[in-house]
Amino acid sequence: MQTLSNRLSYSLGLVCLCLVTAACTQLPQQAASTQKTSAPLAAEHQLATGVMPTENTGRQDINFESVGKAPPTAFLDIGDSQPAQCPQTGNETCRVPDPASIPKDFWAHLRGQFNLALHLNEPQVQAQLNWFIANPDYLTRVFKRGALYLPHIVTEVQKADLPMEFVLLPVVESAFDPFAYSSGRASGLWQFIPSTARLYNVNIDWWYDGRRDLIDSTNAATTFLLDLGQTFDEDWLLALAAYNAGPGAVKKAMRKNRTRQRSEAFWQLDLPGETKGYIPKLLALAAIVKRPEQYNITLPDIVPETQIVAFELDNQIDLALAAELAEISLEQLYRLNPGFNQWATHPMGPHRLIIPAKQVEVMAENLALQPQDGQMRWIQHQIRAGETLGGIAQHYDMSVNALTQVNHLEGPQIIAGDILIVPTPVNPPLAYGLSSSGRSAKRRQHYETRYGAPPQNYRVKPGDSLWSIAKAHGIKVGQLAKWNGLATRAPLRAGENLLIFNERPVDERQTTAPASTMNAEATLRSVYYRVRQGDSLSKIAARFNTTVSAIEAENGFLNRQKYLQPGDQLTLVLNVRKPR
Repeated sequence: MQTLSNRLSYSLGLVCLCLVTAACTQLPQQAASTQKTSAPLAAEHQLATGVMPTENTGRQDINFESVGKAPPTAFLDIGDSQPAQCPQTGNETCRVPDPASIPKDFWAHLRGQFNLALHLNEPQVQAQLNWFIANPDYLTRVFKRGALYLPHIVTEVQKADLPMEFVLLPVVESAFDPFAYSSGRASGLWQFIPSTARLYNVNIDWWYDGRRDLIDSTNAATTFLLDLGQTFDEDWLLALAAYNAGPGAVKKAMRKNRTRQRSEAFWQLDLPGETKGYIPKLLALAAIVKRPEQYNITLPDIVPETQIVAFELDNQIDLALAAELAEISLEQLYRLNPGFNQWATHPMGPHRLIIPAKQVEVMAENLALQPQDGQMRWIQHQIRAGETLGGIAQHYDMSVNALTQVNHLEGPQIIAGDILIVPTPVNPPLAYGLSSSGRSAKRRQHYETRYGAPPQNYRVKPGDSLWSIAKAHGIKVGQLAKWNGLATRAPLRAGENLLIFNERPVDERQTTAPASTMNAEATLRSVYYRVRQGDSLSKIAARFNTTVSAIEAENGFLNRQKYLQPGDQLTLVLNVRKPR
């Protein structure tokens, strides 16, 4: 076994570690997706926040607890302390991260840069302040959850020269829950809807949702806020209102007041109720962080142990293998990298993993010893006559786009006899509790346990529908859809594989899901949706990538009511890792 000094020199000879601080280098960026360039403002930016703070954690809170040898290049921290220098390798100088770069008193560092007027005389600000004071446990939970993210957010807000109070915006948006999801389809720490995210080059697909990624989402949020600041002449209350309601809504309200010769200040504008409560929340939070002792609130410590690192890789890597190389649990890796939907990083990037700073050396050392062809598992699929790309994708629990992408196909046409390359997980799907394949495996295991027998596998034939298959097997369409995670009106493709259970259920109270599968529940979120004119259950299910039967199961009144009524409130339990 190597001594610590030998191990360190070996590791340092392999990688170059660059420390990013507020005063020096920038974070690694995707060539196209994360560069801070101005983008057209989104016409709409809807966020699900009520008048009083709500913690959107759903049914179960998250447990905190590749090819290539490129070095880690970004340290997500703040402060201006100088790191220790290490021996040179080639023409570059290595740097060792300094854990003291997170200030001893993080909150003092933060409040020292506050400069927004807090408007404590406004009744809405006082109402929000009183709520926080009456619920101190809420802030404790939220800030403990945000401890991993706050240092990086501070760095980026500082770098963008935005008001430092904006560091607290994720509390209002998501309660620092990267899996927060709204009825307006907003997701992530900063709650971007898909259209706004894509305007700011945030990738959303089968593999990856950058709205949940700390680096990509924060970069997009600061750029969006800078654009809004420019649009509204650095009236930051108006910019914040536009972040919530959309710039169009704010401009319309300003024009209305201008016509009536009224003030165009935020407090006098006729804006949606959600927006009117949005800014007072942020100002109340800032008041508490600025003078916590005045309000008898203790803020949790943000300590050096929370320091995290963006570790750069060259290519795609299985996340189970990555966790093993970093010597951390797979759950912890998913927790630090919530943007990954599947069991591996995106084949096209970003090729980075956020890991604890203290695991950098061991990650670099283990990666250097890993064979280049051993970081992903690939299988060959020979196309049979009658198979479709959709059916093959379904068989391997992939999207058509993902399968097309990895095989560099120009379209959905395939030829019998050709070979497709298919990425598959190194470990069994159940090991990836937070991935799509992990959830599918968990669903199958749940029903195998419930029915006491494995399912029948039915391969879809041309002309089949859920209705015809259900009728042929003497089962309900809704049940068939539920077993397979489908909408009841979902179209089927020939070659798809469906699970059919025919055994009588056993007593579910006698069964317990294995601990390895419980993590999948961490991505379930309850969202409240108000029915609009023209809505139907099938339309709502399609919009939120869920099933009619799942909506019916969560809303008992639907069994007593033939039709949906505008104004009805539905509870939707959504898996936020499904692309929408």
